[in-house]
Amino acid sequence: MVFISSFYDYEFFYGIYLKFVAETWLYFRNFALYTGLWVVGYLLVCCVVYRRYARRLPTRTRGALRAKRVLIVVAHPDDECMFFGPTIFRLCEQGADVHLLCLSNGNYEGKGNIRRKELWSACQELGVPEQNICLVNDTRLPDNPRIHWPVPVIAKLIQHELEALDIDTLLTFDRGGVSSHPNHSAIFYAIAYMFVEKIMPKRCVVYTLDSVNIMRKYFGFLDLPLSFVLSSKRYFLRWTESRRVVRAMKRHRSQMVWFRYLYVVFSRYMIINTLRRISLADIELELEVDD
Repeated sequence: MVFISSFYDYEFFYGIYLKFVAETWLYFRNFALYTGLWVVGYLLVCCVVYRRYARRLPTRTRGALRAKRVLIVVAHPDDECMFFGPTIFRLCEQGADVHLLCLSNGNYEGKGNIRRKELWSACQELGVPEQNICLVNDTRLPDNPRIHWPVPVIAKLIQHELEALDIDTLLTFDRGGVSSHPNHSAIFYAIAYMFVEKIMPKRCVVYTLDSVNIMRKYFGFLDLPLSFVLSSKRYFLRWTESRRVVRAMKRHRSQMVWFRYLYVVFSRYMIINTLRRISLADIELELEVDD
């Protein structure tokens, strides 16, 4: 009797086990099927957006800022390619007078002189005239994420460039600095300082480059539909055009370690830039969030 009871118990639990395995397999199969359908559907949406809107849209109207004289402010040599490449390329193509202000020579690893030459070479590839490049070598603004850059110093440098060059459009990092680098964010706070102190020229329109979450950051081309939906000011490049930004980035040879090659392949900033116009009201709101 004990043997028969044990046999029935074994069959009972074995039946439960088989049912559990079958239901688990069915769940994962359906999950894989639905996930696959979503992925294929999203890829189709990306292709439609690219072919219908991005690729065929006339070049000179694509994300146009209607800017004539533009100042792009970055923290280090290679920022102009890694983050602002599509915007710089498109603005130069549209005939805007693009100026670049780089606030350090990138001497963190003692390669300041090398990186200075690389900056000029990369800008030439992007279409920025060499006389339009200004690189600051100030001991108060070292290339070091652990050193706080004094905001008034940055603000004074930017103000001087805006007035000397009669700039109508200013473009730089937002509060997140794309990569959360403190030197990037310091530029945003300098812009905020200029707004609060009312030393920002009234005719100058200010845009910041959107920082996105890490998933979108490395989504590359696949971020195109989200960029269209979430931003009205955007610059994007066709495949053939993006190679130009890649070539410019590779001019920064001293910085091309293995993970930057991955960045070049996967980062959406190599082909897509989304911008946001900011005003004093936006600045005050963001400063309240910081507090």
